[in-house]
This record gives sequence, structure tokens and C-alpha cells, in this order.
Amino acid sequence: MKKIILFLLSFYFINKVAAQNATQPLIIQGKLSNSAEKMLKIFFEDAKGKSVIDTIRLNDSGEFYLKTFKITKPQRTSIQQNTTQINRIYVAPGYDLHIIGDASDYVTLSKTKKITGIGAESNQYRVKLDSILVARNDKTAWYELKTDELILFLKKSKALDDSLLNAVFSKPAKQDKYVNTFKKMIDLDNQSLNFYMMLQHLEMSKYNAAQITELVAKSTPSAFSKGISHDEYLVSDDYKSWVLPLYYTYEQRLDLLRDSASVKQPGYELEKIKQLFTGKVRDYYLNRYVEKRIGSANSFEQLNFAQKEMQAFIGVISNATLKKNLADGFMEKKKQLMQVQIGKPAPAFTLTDDHGKVFSLTDFKGKVVYIDLWASWCGPCRQEMPSFKKLSDKFKANQQIAFISIAVHDGEKEWRNALKEEKPDWLQLYDKDGTVAQSYIAYAIPKYILIDKEGKMLSFDAPGPGNAQAEQLIKEAIAK
Repeated sequence: MKKIILFLLSFYFINKVAAQNATQPLIIQGKLSNSAEKMLKIFFEDAKGKSVIDTIRLNDSGEFYLKTFKITKPQRTSIQQNTTQINRIYVAPGYDLHIIGDASDYVTLSKTKKITGIGAESNQYRVKLDSILVARNDKTAWYELKTDELILFLKKSKALDDSLLNAVFSKPAKQDKYVNTFKKMIDLDNQSLNFYMMLQHLEMSKYNAAQITELVAKSTPSAFSKGISHDEYLVSDDYKSWVLPLYYTYEQRLDLLRDSASVKQPGYELEKIKQLFTGKVRDYYLNRYVEKRIGSANSFEQLNFAQKEMQAFIGVISNATLKKNLADGFMEKKKQLMQVQIGKPAPAFTLTDDHGKVFSLTDFKGKVVYIDLWASWCGPCRQEMPSFKKLSDKFKANQQIAFISIAVHDGEKEWRNALKEEKPDWLQLYDKDGTVAQSYIAYAIPKYILIDKEGKMLSFDAPGPGNAQAEQLIKEAIAK
């Protein structure tokens, strides 16, 4: 028996090593000085097309080292955590990237970052572009431009993109075997972003169907001359994230303008998706469509309804792996919702306030707790602050209620600056590691939570402070 176990263990380790050797590791290392964050997130897509998040830890000097076998194909990634961000990094198996920069703030890091090592050649495009954009300091709000102005703006952007792309990729690659892959990817990204801006502009306009169709025809980039749906376009994240959903919206709007009753017909969404997209593009779009429905469900009732309604969409997907991922997604969301159901213990947290004092949810046992999840960059969140103050002032003398605001998905410096501007006089906590955002499923903010005196969930989606129902629910909870 012992020999069998030893054989199986040997077999396991030999195969594990063989699997790793089949794919060269990706190494990212370097030094980001003056970073406010010591733990950064980096995003990958694994062999199954599933998003994977890894962690980069900075020491006291800002030095870091990450070696991973999760990268099985060339792709674009980002290193992010609140204020420390390096976006649009190009990675592939066998790359050994050395990144340095001053991470005091986003602009400073954009100016000072340097990327060397194996794979650096493909990454020079973004390094140079960021440097140019920072130097120009062009604060043009493209979404506020008129149509003619936007067309001119996009032409200038394309000229810069093309010029820089040709300059960076004109020389033969010395160490980078994926350089042509990334050249194509960057070109598709650039054309996708330009097309997205025009589609978004038209979405906000009051043009009729004929005018919209004409403008789209004139502004469709050359990359999409064969049509909007081709599998090779999927190498572009901007095509997947921006063009596909907005092109669907554009086609839906045309249908609405031509025959408003057509979009209300049962099965319209699925038939439209099948009409517009083919092959792997259709599978990708349907997968994202279902994923969004899973993410937006805030109760078992909503999730069960979504699962039933999405079966027809899932049935059209041809990729078996994507189907399994979606089935797993429904199960995972059910587990998350189990943690925040009414009557269940509210997810615990321990956070620091703006004065450095530590608070845990258990500190408020015996009190009703009304929580506001917000961020400095969230306009609607800050617009609700006067209402939150008004509501909290009504219960100021009542020791049976605690009002708490928790900043999520936010930079600490930006959070503190917002507090100086808003001057709230109730407890302010900072979700540094994202534990509250994850456990309370804060995909959209502002979000309000109501917890009873025993620390159990009363409402996972409580009314906002400006809603009269919020005050009524609080009174009822206090009375129990």
C-alpha cells in the first residue's frame, strides 16, 4: 500500500512539473516607490476564458515579485488597487517584465514608469502613449463634443495612435515572439475605442434612424469592414467590453425607432443577439449577458427568476466550458446570497475610521446599524450625504441606532479628501482590502444595509436616506 501511495505521489508531482514546463511562467517584478497600497491586484484570463485575480505584494521599499503559470496565452492585463494603477500591460508565457516608477499618484506613475526585460518591446507602446498624454494634459471631454467636433477629435486620436504604433513596432523584435500578436491587439483596441466613442455619442443624441445609420456607416473603423462579428476580433478587450454591448444597443435603438412594438416581443433580446453575432463572438456575448444577470441578482427570488429566464440564452452557447462556468456562477452567487439573507448573521468586518480607530461590527451589538457603502468618485453617493446627515440627526439622541458610512472601491487619499469636503459627523470607515465590498456584494453603489440589534440582516438593499421608508424601517427595528 505504501509503495502504491509513493507511486501515486511521484506520478502527481511528475505530471504537475510537466504541466508547468509545458507553459513558461510569467514573471513580473520591479519597484513602485511611494505607493499608498502594499497589496495590488493583477487580472488574468485563464485557459478556460475565466477571469483570475492574483496578488502582488510590495515590501516597505516598494519592491515586488510575481511568478505565475496561470498565463497560457498572450493577453492584456492591469495592475490596480485604488490609486496605484498601471493599465494596459501586455503579458505572455515566458515574459519577464521589470517595472519601476514613482506611484505617488496616477499621473506621476504614468510619467515615471519604465518597463524593461523580456516582453518590454510590446509594452513600449503604452509607456510612450501615457507619457505623451500626460505631457499634453488634454482634458477634452469627448462625451460633451458635438458630432463634427467628435469626428475631428477621433481623427486626431487615430493619427496619434497609428503614428506611435508604427514607430514602436517598425523594428524586428529581438526577444519578443508575441510582438506581432500585440501589434494587432493594440490596433484593434484603438479602433474599438474610437468606434465606441462614436456609438456612445449617438446613443446620447436625438438623431433619427436614417441619420444614425449614415453616421455609423461613415465612422465604422477599417478593422470592422468585414462586419462586426468575427472571431479574430476577440483578441481585443476593448472590442469585447465596449463595442459589442454598445453595438447591440445601437441596433436595438434602430428597431425601436422603426417599430417600437418589435423590441417588446417575447424573445426579442435572444433573437437579436443571434442575428448580430456568430461563432465565438456570440458565445462570448451570451456568456457576458448571463454573467451580468447573475451579478445583478440581489435575492434568491431574483436569482431563481434569472436562472429560469437565462436557460434559453445558455442553450444557444456552443462552448461547453462556458456553460459549466455559468452553472458554477449561479451556485457561487447562491452561496454569497446565503451570507446576506434576512435573519442571517450579517457578514463580519473590522475596519479603521478616519482617525485611526478600529471598529468591528460586533462593537454595535444591541444597536440597529444603518450602513452606507459609498466612494469619493461616486456622484450619486455624495449627493445622498445631506439626506444621510438629516436622517442621522433625527436619531442623534437615540443610543439604539448607529449610522456608519464605509468607503469601498476607493483610494485612501481620495476618501480623506472627500471627507474634508463633505464634513460628515457620523462614523466613517475605510474598506482597505475590499472585504466589505465583496461580502456585501457591492457591485453598485450607493448601497444601504440595515442590521438588527442582534447583528442579523434586516435588509440587504435598504431604502436610501432620502426615502421616507428608511426612517420607518429604522423605527420599527429600534422598537423590537
